[in-house]
Amino acid sequence: MKIGLFGGSFNPVHKGHLEIARLASKQLELDQIIFIPAAKNPFKKKQSIADSQDRINMLNLALADEPNFTVSEFETKRGGVSYTFETIRYFRQKFPNDQLFFLMGSDLLPKLNKWEYIEEIAANCQLVAFRRSKQINRINAKRFNVILLKNPLFEESSTAIRSGHLEYCDDKVASYIGANFLYAKEIVHNTLKRWPDRAKHCVQTAEFAVKLAQATNYSVKKAYFTGLFHDICKYVEGEVAVEFLARFMPLSQAKSIKKHEYHQLVGYYWLKHVYKLSDEDILHAIKIHTTMAIDMSILDKILFVADKICEGRRWPGIQKLRKLALEDFEAGFVAVVRANYEFNLAKGVVFDEPTQRIYDHWLKQN
Repeated sequence: MKIGLFGGSFNPVHKGHLEIARLASKQLELDQIIFIPAAKNPFKKKQSIADSQDRINMLNLALADEPNFTVSEFETKRGGVSYTFETIRYFRQKFPNDQLFFLMGSDLLPKLNKWEYIEEIAANCQLVAFRRSKQINRINAKRFNVILLKNPLFEESSTAIRSGHLEYCDDKVASYIGANFLYAKEIVHNTLKRWPDRAKHCVQTAEFAVKLAQATNYSVKKAYFTGLFHDICKYVEGEVAVEFLARFMPLSQAKSIKKHEYHQLVGYYWLKHVYKLSDEDILHAIKIHTTMAIDMSILDKILFVADKICEGRRWPGIQKLRKLALEDFEAGFVAVVRANYEFNLAKGVVFDEPTQRIYDHWLKQN
């Protein structure tokens, strides 16, 4: 048999990985391709990486309709840094009479001569490089008899997915990412990299939301991720916001949304339809975290309070409100609503009727 070995972090697997595997299978007439997720990639030591089992689960979802593609847990079960020579030794012993083809990106060619036991690797398998850029190190390609795949350059990358471009992965993989809150902190920081103070605020909101959850016996996990994600679309504004919202509602309705409501609604729809977050409690809390509502759950209130009085916020009386919210959450919530109401009045904000009705409802609770 002709067996392809496709190693990598797969953090996460994306559409480009699958297309490369399909092209390699066709061009090299492979009978099987084995995806081998690394426990730790020696070329990506600084990269944060999802749990091995999550990456394996995502691979299995992505490969479900590919009968000739399988997943090996050799490297993840062994643990530690994954080195190619050890992997090739394992598969050469497992398949002593088969042809092995090791797939790798062309970006690895320049340092191929420095790999440990590269001569042994090249003797025990056929090295195959898929193009990652137009620049190819042909010296090492020739030296180690590397086959160059004829593939287009793909824009998909795991890095892009961890920056919020979940369209680059299979829908089933995206749903898995959302259901398990994978790459959440990285996505928030990458999305808000132009506004580091806002990213910091998201983390601080998440951390204070955890304290409030502990004080109210609510789910710490849900509170944390609600706080972390709440301002992820803070700077999606104007025509961009309207255009995005119009994907989920009539254009006329999208145009009628008030500017201060953009980020909570864009955040809600982005998390639901792009990140594939399915937790309706979290989604609803983010959807109303600026405007509030007449009916609010504990999580809705936790986010509203955490957003307003988390670490990083500074205004007279905030320490007393923090103490009150942690000792008597409902009283603290009403006090934060009142402080926010009075702050906006002092700025000269004129509330429309629905907003005034919401404030009146909660302020009379005291």
